[in-house]
Amino acid sequence: MEAFQPHARQSVAAVSGYSLLMGDDSTNPSTSWREKIRHAFAVDAPGPAQPTDAQRVVVEKLLAKIVERGMAQPAGIFLESWRPLGVLTGQGMQALSPFAGILLDQNAWKEVANYLDKRGAILWMLQRMDELESQREAKLRAHKNNQPPPPFNPSV
Repeated sequence: MEAFQPHARQSVAAVSGYSLLMGDDSTNPSTSWREKIRHAFAVDAPGPAQPTDAQRVVVEKLLAKIVERGMAQPAGIFLESWRPLGVLTGQGMQALSPFAGILLDQNAWKEVANYLDKRGAILWMLQRMDELESQREAKLRAHKNNQPPPPFNPSV
């Protein structure tokens, strides 16, 4: 069996399939280096980041427990203070996941960590926590006025 020899004009990276996987067009001499690294520092779109279905279940459960205990305002202050470092928080949670798996549900921990890796995750969590808190306050007001309270629905 003969060893594969790359064509004289092809680079080893192009032959190995790296260029196909990474979208690198290193075999095309007309592609500038700026085009090759154009998306190297791309970030998520501004605004709240929508969680996946699995992430939504875990984050909603976490936020519902926070709101049920009446801790929405302190949690909101904490999240606001950590918003600039949200991605680092997600990375820190990833690093601590082996240790957290001893005490907590490791899948839930990883889902929250993966969600916090997105830039708009904390903004979405703050908005959702405000919605849940307003539902809780409406329920408390209705109970105070002896009206039947609207059902608390954390999945809305």
